Amino acid sequence: MNRKEIEQEVSYCYPTRGEKLSENKDFLHFLRYFPAGIGDNVKRYFNQVATGTGNFFMVPDREDKQKAVCSRCGKNIVLAADLAHKDKATCPKCRAKGEVVHGWRKPEIEEKHYFTYFERALYDKEAIIARSFAVYRCICADTGEIVDDYVPREYYLMRRHEVSHWSRSGDAFGYEWWDKRRSLYSRNYIMELSGYIVWNGLDRLIPLLTDSWLKYSQLDAYLGLTTHFGGDAFKYIEFYQKHPQLEYVMKMGLGNIVAEGLGTRRSFRNLFNWRGKTPKELLRVPIGKNDVLALSALATDIDTLNLALYLKKNSRFSLTDLAQKRKELEQLSHFDTCEMFDTLKGYGVCSEEALRYILRQQQKKTRYYSIRGVLIDWIDYLQDCGKLGLNLEDTAVLKPHDLQQAHQNIITQLKIKADEELDKQIAQLKEERKQYNFTAGGFLAKVAESSSELIAEGKVLHHCVGTYADRHAKGKCTIILIRRLEEPEVPFYTMELVGPEKRIIQVRGNHNCGMTQEVEAFVESYKKYLAEVGKKKGAKAA
Repeated sequence: MNRKEIEQEVSYCYPTRGEKLSENKDFLHFLRYFPAGIGDNVKRYFNQVATGTGNFFMVPDREDKQKAVCSRCGKNIVLAADLAHKDKATCPKCRAKGEVVHGWRKPEIEEKHYFTYFERALYDKEAIIARSFAVYRCICADTGEIVDDYVPREYYLMRRHEVSHWSRSGDAFGYEWWDKRRSLYSRNYIMELSGYIVWNGLDRLIPLLTDSWLKYSQLDAYLGLTTHFGGDAFKYIEFYQKHPQLEYVMKMGLGNIVAEGLGTRRSFRNLFNWRGKTPKELLRVPIGKNDVLALSALATDIDTLNLALYLKKNSRFSLTDLAQKRKELEQLSHFDTCEMFDTLKGYGVCSEEALRYILRQQQKKTRYYSIRGVLIDWIDYLQDCGKLGLNLEDTAVLKPHDLQQAHQNIITQLKIKADEELDKQIAQLKEERKQYNFTAGGFLAKVAESSSELIAEGKVLHHCVGTYADRHAKGKCTIILIRRLEEPEVPFYTMELVGPEKRIIQVRGNHNCGMTQEVEAFVESYKKYLAEVGKKKGAKAA
């Protein structure tokens, strides 16, 4: 496309912004590789390929139901028989199958299509260009006329040293323009969600790879993969243009890793050394001839492969050894698994030793639902041992025979230690709080003296006062235990005081029940007592 054609094209498509766009040197440089306008070859492709799944035979004349127009080839045809509305038929000229539509029953058929057209670039025969079009099709069944409105949406330029993507944009005021995108990507998924019939156009791309700069890219192998990631040719091309080593990764049988990585995973970019020129340099680990099949077997997903390469680098395991443990590694792998193995190194446990121990524990304890569960428990156990000051240089402590039981024991010890700390804090407040003990009307009120007492109170009365132990120990509240005088050790009601003035917030009995009349009378007496205590404290302070 020469400069005059470019300016005309820009002005035609975007008259409101044509002058500005024609002055954009980047856009002009980009557009010169594309043919002017929408050629007949593009329209033929749309009719013959992209719309092949939604073909119709329009019958406009009620008197002659065999005369029809094929929506695929656009030619007048004669149907083999007098067919009813919505019957199936085959075009005698283009052999397309479709549905018979009687114009007097359904005058119009409206469709939205979106397709991509790949072709050779102008001025660079090794380069490939692509244009994506939205097509608004109206089929007039009563006349047999087909009206197509082509709207260019995406333009792509793919050269050895340059990949660019420009997209048609717009706003609420009807202005439209071209925006340069940061990367290449397909809008097929978005358009499909918007109700368009989408055709990816890859049937035209594959033949173009021969004699192009992409002929060694393994793009055809990538597109041939059956994967739920939905391979995006544009993302692959862009990545290959930056990292030609992608060819070697594909040839090593890691196509599904590439598909997963280009689809969603940023970690894919850090999985390989993209400056490497050999498999050893790419993977950052020695690779023998016998390791190729093992590598392919371990490449079930990025996390599993990453863990296998980590273990290969940090242990005496070969890739063949690790391939035999593939199922176990799949259960163990996660985005942070390698970091957790690094944590174990800090405790003096090498990766090989760690893996063997984890597998033994998983086999020993069926309650572990997964191998990763063993690893998580082990890390937690070691951290808890550190809190208790245990000697982790002792193998029996570092790698207990029964990890699950040892972990539970450590949790119990931590709970005891925590309760001891709380009880020390509660004891420090005992002298200050004794003034809140009170007896009247056959009841007594006493301050809780330990965390275990609060836990027991909650269990008997079926409420959550046990969770108040920390607040009670730090003086954020004061928990009062209400008892009958004849049964001073039997939990009856529980009361919470807050603030320096010791306001009564709540009084709860069994299953959080409210106060009886007797208890309510006792609490009223206790309020008066608290008021007297407050006056005495104020007078003393003065």
